[in-house]
Amino acid sequence: MSGIRSFLFLQGPYGPFFYRLGKALEQHGCRVRKVVTGGGDWIFWPSARNVCLWRGHVYEWPLWISRCMEENRTTDIILMGDWRPLHREAILLAQQRGIRIWVYEEGYLRPRFVTLEEGGVNGTSPLPKTAAGIQQKAQHYTNALPYSLSTAGNPMPNRVRQIMTYFAGLLLCWPLFPRYKTHRPDSAIRELTGIIPRYFMRHRRRRDSLKVLRTFLHQRVPFYFMPLQLDSDSQIRRHSPFTGVLESMAQVITSFAKYAPKDSYLLIKNHPFDNGLINYRRYMRSLGRATGCASRLRFIEAGQADIIIQNCKAVVLCNSTVGLSALCRNKAVYCLGKAIYALPGLAVNAEQMPLADFWHNHPAPDRRLLEDFLRLLKNEALLPGNFYTKEGIADVVRVSLGRLGIA
Repeated sequence: MSGIRSFLFLQGPYGPFFYRLGKALEQHGCRVRKVVTGGGDWIFWPSARNVCLWRGHVYEWPLWISRCMEENRTTDIILMGDWRPLHREAILLAQQRGIRIWVYEEGYLRPRFVTLEEGGVNGTSPLPKTAAGIQQKAQHYTNALPYSLSTAGNPMPNRVRQIMTYFAGLLLCWPLFPRYKTHRPDSAIRELTGIIPRYFMRHRRRRDSLKVLRTFLHQRVPFYFMPLQLDSDSQIRRHSPFTGVLESMAQVITSFAKYAPKDSYLLIKNHPFDNGLINYRRYMRSLGRATGCASRLRFIEAGQADIIIQNCKAVVLCNSTVGLSALCRNKAVYCLGKAIYALPGLAVNAEQMPLADFWHNHPAPDRRLLEDFLRLLKNEALLPGNFYTKEGIADVVRVSLGRLGIA
């Protein structure tokens, strides 16, 4: 029994991905247990046989999860995001016990990829932090793509259904988990007060956004692109100098007003899964009037990011994965926060250049370094597929087994 690997699953992505991965691990002779902390997780794990229910107070979590690891002779833990409150303590306790930590996250490259790294992701990723480190490690891999690329689609309506199912599970099972607290800053009920109106206004928002984009693209308006991230994103709250998205907007807009070319515009795009609780457009207009650049600011809710990137002068963001997509299209990127691609030769950050200078001097990425970085990502951090469709999940599960050292 000592040679059998025992996997403990914590909180996962919306949908049945963790359940299907657990089933695949069991088929390869591994022991699998799932920690259920709320109804949203439980609704996607339709088995009571290997479930460990956590219904206690947050102060009791460290002792409870450590005993869970010991009782199940855990050799590996699997979780989604290394920043969630319950995950932070679990990771520290696992490190103390020599338990391997596997962290899933949305793909550094999108679409068609998800992220899986051992030890941490994003700001805690084990990937090299220097150009020399990237180039040296990339030499070990001859294949730019070590697996077949996923052909699975990932339509947004399907993901929205998974999210709504998760929220339904939270509400229906609340009596069983009365102490449950989401890792997000707002409760499920409060988020729904923003999501529902936003859903019914989606067609109008898309129509208005495409009208702005057509004007920019047809008239060849010179513009910089700022894609927003979710206000609850750990990339904003843990790996940036900001406590929220509004702060990042304030820094960019005030700098743009003072230093950017006077004939240029700033196009700000909302995140497609924004919950609607913060009125970014209204804030942009207020700050634009205060800084005297309101006529040069535009806000959109929809539009293909790759088309916007292809036609913009440069990209300014906190640390979104859009930055890596922009680098792949040979666009200059200014990164306000901490990101795996924010280093000399790839994206520009404050250590390399003030934002005030970037508006006039935006260097393109080093193509050779970028190729090495992408080869390293695809061999050590990325997996083909997605978390939200049957075909995409099958692709991720298949390649995950190899990354986990099972098959």
